This record gives sequence, structure tokens and C-alpha cells, in this order.
Amino acid sequence: MTSPHPHDPHPHVHSMCVVICCYTDDRMALLTRAIDAVTSQLCPADRLVVVTDHNDVLGDRVTTLVRDLPARIDVVLNGQTRGLSGARNSGLRCATEDLVVFLDDDAVLRPGGLAEVRRAFRDPSILAIGGRVEAAWSGTGAPGWFPDEFGWVVGCDYRGIAPDGADIRNPIGAAMAVRRAELVEIGGFAGELGRVGDLPVGCEETLMGIELHRRFTDGRIVRRTGFAVDHSVTESRATLRYFLRRCLHEGRSKAVLRRMAGATDAFSAETSYVLRTIPTGVLRYLAQLLRGDLGALARVLVMVLGVAVTAVGTVSARRGGGPVVARRDGGPVSARRGGGPVSARRGGGPAPATRAPFTGSDLVSVVIPTIGRDLLAGTVKAVLAQHHSPLEVIVVDNRPASGRTRQILDDFDDPRLRVVDESFPGISAARNAGIAAATGRIIAFTDDDAQPRPDWVSTIVETFVRDSTGTIGAVTGRVMGVESLTELQQMFEDARVFDKGEDLTVWSLRPHPTHVAAGVAGEHNFFFPYTAGQLGSGNNLALAAEILPHTGVFDERLGTGTPSRGGEDLDLMRSVILAGWAIAYRPDAVVTHYHRDNMAELRTQSYGYGTGMSASLTKLALSRHGLALAWRIPAGLRALLVPGSENVSAFAREQWPDELRRLERRGYFAGPVLFLRGHRRCRGRAMPGTGVRGPGAPQPEAPRPEALRPEALPTGSLE
Repeated sequence: MTSPHPHDPHPHVHSMCVVICCYTDDRMALLTRAIDAVTSQLCPADRLVVVTDHNDVLGDRVTTLVRDLPARIDVVLNGQTRGLSGARNSGLRCATEDLVVFLDDDAVLRPGGLAEVRRAFRDPSILAIGGRVEAAWSGTGAPGWFPDEFGWVVGCDYRGIAPDGADIRNPIGAAMAVRRAELVEIGGFAGELGRVGDLPVGCEETLMGIELHRRFTDGRIVRRTGFAVDHSVTESRATLRYFLRRCLHEGRSKAVLRRMAGATDAFSAETSYVLRTIPTGVLRYLAQLLRGDLGALARVLVMVLGVAVTAVGTVSARRGGGPVVARRDGGPVSARRGGGPVSARRGGGPAPATRAPFTGSDLVSVVIPTIGRDLLAGTVKAVLAQHHSPLEVIVVDNRPASGRTRQILDDFDDPRLRVVDESFPGISAARNAGIAAATGRIIAFTDDDAQPRPDWVSTIVETFVRDSTGTIGAVTGRVMGVESLTELQQMFEDARVFDKGEDLTVWSLRPHPTHVAAGVAGEHNFFFPYTAGQLGSGNNLALAAEILPHTGVFDERLGTGTPSRGGEDLDLMRSVILAGWAIAYRPDAVVTHYHRDNMAELRTQSYGYGTGMSASLTKLALSRHGLALAWRIPAGLRALLVPGSENVSAFAREQWPDELRRLERRGYFAGPVLFLRGHRRCRGRAMPGTGVRGPGAPQPEAPRPEALRPEALPTGSLE
């Protein structure tokens, strides 16, 4: 046995947790073999965790299967985003052992595999290892047209893969092992990446490897072929259709990975693959063709086609969002941290998204961004006085250097209240910092110049609980002025900038009959849901935390404190709708707001409404929704510039004085330039719209193990 390094933080590896994730009853025979192979190699201190992915019936069957096996085995349900990444994170949360070994439910561990894992981790520099994944083809073996260089298409080793003992960027997910503490420190697996049922997306283990390398610069990820599995390849995967579909989704996943990790890290292995492995393969197959192997021609053509389709997937996703990934219930949505909501289908939009039910006793996190205004004390007092419990209040100090926020809150002594610093200016950055710190299943937002009524949170929670469809992803509410309004404040109130009326309204691409029965279905005017102003406002907004990996968070190129001056709430609410979720407007979820009380501030605010709206529409125009938006531009200009024209209310406040309306129009024309200025401002700080740190920028603090909730971390939005 080799001696551990004198400074080794892991002088002894005592225990191992093997995690097998499964999702369908159809693989029970394979799963049984996989479990038997693992249990025969477990030591007394080891444990097997089988995670069933949102399939209670399968969970019961697996529990019965393992009940009498002579090993420590736990069967748990995936409590996070549906899909392989969420299931692995659920297994990780259960693990207390030193090492976590991840195996697929259709991968059978070969004898001596776990012993090889133990030997590998005697080296203190090793963070993770990747095993050998041998393809176990059904029937007569691999099709004659299948190129060996594309074994990754079926989740297996391929010609050109790194040799035994070599350093690698990331392992293949069917057989990999990681030090638990280090994996927890980087936050586990990204929920927007990874396979969902039969949907062949991936790259979650690639991002894991990249983040491990970034966080632990002296650590290594190596390939150990003694840690081997036989990975079943069914006949359904031995088809050209599956091959091309897998290549397309791999390309889309790479585009999301590029936005999350940067082009250098995302494509480091792929560059070598395309420049070395593929040309070598072409020459090899051409030589075989010259020797009379006619199947070699098919392999060359399929290999070239595979590279082309993967490239198409990457380019298309970079222009229009990310790969389709999982919701909690398994419906398709798009990736977080740089992806975007799925685009509407011609038939009326994406399939309605659904989420797990709420109980009424779920923790609610209330996020209050501030720059240290005196009104903050009243806001915090009102939030702490909410009827709902449990509750946490997160005040995000967007000017921490001033010390003003902590001075204002010095007299508050409540364990539910904490302050988070975010020095990067802008309300979006502050709200995203609050999202990153939140641990509640519901995250509610209000501003430091607003005071929620005592039943505000309980009304929001009630809305989620009563939603039997599971399709409501966000709740907005009524924002009303404080009592004794001045003349200017009354004018602002009459313009209904914040107040959206007295009717319970549910907005969605495709109204659900249950929603219509409960209230009013939101009107689909010509500009719905692109203008989004009718949906609510950011000072009275609540989100189900589990939708964030799919909808994105606040775009840091938009909002108060950025050149655009606003539009961040419109952008996020629009993303919620376009991703297939519904937004419920509750007129009885009331927040009172201190409206501007002087004309100078109203002028600034009016101009900001114009810049914020057009900046958010500029972002939309640069996404895959640009074409749908483009053919609405003539009508939008007519509504903006011609008094009394149809749909004018979508763009202008007719009740306002001419001076304010002119300023708002000026803002519309300035917004696109200001958005691009905000885009440049965020370079090096974060990938736009994601809150995720970019290359060369300061890295965020490691998440606490108990906060290991990828769905609560900053995510992406529209491109």
C-alpha cells in the first residue's frame, strides 16, 4: 500500500457509497443484475443507494427486490429535478461515505471494480476517476455501419479514448467515482444537463469535471480501466435514427456547456477528438474499404454525418437556447444557466410544465434587494410579521461598502433574517444572490420601498397549494400605493403601472380549464407574452424554486442599477410563460408601495420604463424568438407612435402627462443601445442572464452541503 502524502486531506478512505439511478420498470432485469454485481463487492462500511426517478411504483418494486439482500441498501426517491442529474444529486445528499461511485442501472459492474476504486483513491491528488465502459450490444453486436469512434453515442468507450492511468477532463457517467466532500463543495450536478428518461442529452459529468478542476487546481481526474462495467446497448439504440438524435442533443448540450463553462473548457477534449480521432478514423476506414470491406464506406459516411449533426446541434442551440431537459414531472423544458425556455410550437406553445405539489408548510424565502434606503426597515418589519411560517428573510446588500444596510438592520434580532452581500451593482445581481442563498421551495421578491400585508406570503403559498394541475410556476400580486397619496402619487396609481386590477387572473400559453374556473384566463393580445407588463411586477413576485433551472433567473444585463434601468422582471416572467408554466395573479396578495412623489423622479422612472421594456425586447429579438417578434414590430411601432391606435396600452400609459409619455417613448428607442452596453458591462463578470461566474472572474463561495439544491442556484434565461 502506498504511503499517503504527508499533507493529504484524505489519509484514509474508509467507506464508499454506490449510487445507481433508475427511472423505468422496463429495465428491472438489468437493474437486478447491476444491484447483485455491486452488493457482492461491498465492504461492511459501504452502502448502496438506489434512486428512483419520480416513479413510486418502481420505488416499491426495488424496495421489495433488495429487502432480503445481505448488504446496506437504501432506496430513495429523487426529490429534485427529474432526470439523471437530479437523481444523482438525491443520491449524493444521502451519502455520508468518503467516496461516491455512480453507476447506470443498465451497467453491470465487473468483478474487482470497487477494489480498483479503493486502490485509485489511495493517491491523495485524485478527485475522481472514470472507469472502462464496455458496450454489451443486444443481438448480434454493433451494426456494421456503426463507427468505433462514436461509442460515446451509446454511453460507452470509443476508439481514441484516453488510456489507463491518463488524466482526463471528465469520466463517462456510466462508471465514475468522486470524493464526496469535493463533489458537495462544487454543488453536485447541474440540473439542466443530463439524460431525462429516453431523451439523450448529456454533459452533466463534463461540467462536474470542469468544476472540480477549477475548484481544486492541484487535483486530478484519471481513467482506471480496472474499474469496469458492461453497459447494455439495446436494439432501440442500435439504429441510425437514435445515432443522429443522440448527436444532435450532444451538440445542444455542448452549447449549454459552453455558456456555463466557457469555450476553452467546454470543447477542450472535443477539439482533439475532431482534429485527431476523426481524421484517423476516416483514413482507417478508407484503408478497410480498399481491402474490400464495403461496410467501411458506411462507417465513414455515418462518422462524417455524426460530426455534422453534432455541429448543427451546437450552432442551433447557441442561437436559440439549449437542449431540452427535465422538469420535476418529466416534461420537456430548456436548460438553465444560459439556456432558455422552449419556444412556442405552432400548435400553441410547449406542453404545459408541471411541478411537485406543495404542502402549505413549505419554507418560503423572501428576497429583498437594497442599497441601504431608510424605507428598508419598514419592509423588513412587514415581512417578518407575515402570518406564514416557516419563513426566511434574505436582505441582499447591493452597496455593502457603505455599511448602511447593516446599520439600518442593527436593531433587528430575528434568526429568520440574514444579510447577503452582492457588490456587483444592479437589482438583478442582487436578486440572483438572494436566489443562490435561498433554501425555500418558494422564493418571493419585494423591494425595499414596499411593505407586504401580513397575509401576503400565506396567500402566495395558498395559490401554489390549491393548484391541482401543478402548472403554476409563479405568483404575482397587487401593488398599491400607501395611504394618503399625493396628487402625483395618485396619478401614478391611476396609471396602473403596478396595480393589475381586482380579478384573479391566470396567464399561460394554453389556459387550463381548472384555472379558468378559479379566475380569469389572461387575455392573449397580439403581443402576448412578449411585452409581459400585464403579468405583474418584480416587487410582488414569487417563484417555485424548482422551475428556475428551466426558466432562468434575472438577467444581470437588465434592471435597476444597469444601463437598461429596468425590464428584468418582464424578462423573467416572459421566460416563465414561454417555458410552459402559468403565472397566477392574486389581487389579494397585496404589497403597498411608496410611489415617487416628485416630478423629477417620475421623469426618470418614465424614461426607465421605456428603456427597460425595449431592452428586454432587444434580448428577445436576439434569441430564437426573434422571428416571432419581428413580424410584430410594425404593430408595436404603430401602437407606440400613433395615439389611439390598437394595442397602445401595451406600450404606453395614456393617463400620463404628455411629458412623461414622450420620455417613455424616448426610452424605447434608447433601450437597444443600453442593452448592448449592459451586455459589455457583464463580460468577465458572468455569462449574460445566468448569474454564473465567467472565466477570469472571481468565483463564488462554495455552497454549503446542506444547501445542495441545484434548482435554487443561479440559472440561465433567454439568450
